Amino acid sequence: MDELKLEKYLERIHYSGNYDTSLETLKKIHQLHPKHIPFENIDPYTGTVPSLEIEDLFRKLIVESRGGYCYEQNLLLSEVLKFLGFKVKLQLGRVVWKREENSIAPPTHLLLIVDLEEITYLVDCGFGTATLTSPLVLNEIEPQQTPNGAFKISHKEDTYVLWSGKDDKWFPVYRFILENTEPVDLQISNWYLSTYPESNFKKNLILSKVDENARYTYTDQVLNIRSNDGLKESVSIKNEMQLFEILKNTFGLKNNAIQILKNAMEG
Repeated sequence: MDELKLEKYLERIHYSGNYDTSLETLKKIHQLHPKHIPFENIDPYTGTVPSLEIEDLFRKLIVESRGGYCYEQNLLLSEVLKFLGFKVKLQLGRVVWKREENSIAPPTHLLLIVDLEEITYLVDCGFGTATLTSPLVLNEIEPQQTPNGAFKISHKEDTYVLWSGKDDKWFPVYRFILENTEPVDLQISNWYLSTYPESNFKKNLILSKVDENARYTYTDQVLNIRSNDGLKESVSIKNEMQLFEILKNTFGLKNNAIQILKNAMEG
């Protein structure tokens, strides 16, 4: 990462104004990143293992205006934050979304831990349908409001669990233990998620983004739009033309991403 790449990243997420190593900057980046860089698994879905090299991530997500899944999203974000001067640590989590919090799950989700002014935050722009849009104070047990819903973090012994919901309805997203994670630790799980035949990222096309109005998620031929006021709209995507339209108009992807899907479908 350098100053020129930082400027291109900030332009990609439509960041304007000053930036520094402050909570205000972190919050602004955290909200804009998942709005303008969509979650998508087109590469593993069409048979390509995503590169986790920073130069490749920058080219794909910034220069080529693509999206990516958690490793790509949060690795790029970590490089940006470190260049700005934030103290960032990589962390692997076990996804238990739509299951019990203690369900068996491998450590396949990448999230970030950021230390700022003696407070530790959970930062994550790469979970797709339940991605955060604001950093969360790690050791705060009360629900925390983000621009797109409430989350909370429970902590028992050495295990943390991220929850999404409100009032008396809370759903576990992933759990993790704070431990050292290196970029090399991601290579095995990245390969597994993008090549194992039963991997969800290999079997299903998944797209997601979130803005100040709603969350948008596509999977299983359905586009779900869940607004911040709780209303949900589901649109059946019945053919390739409709799919390519939502890739461009809903998720902001370009012809290069659409062409990869076209080639795979024709092949």
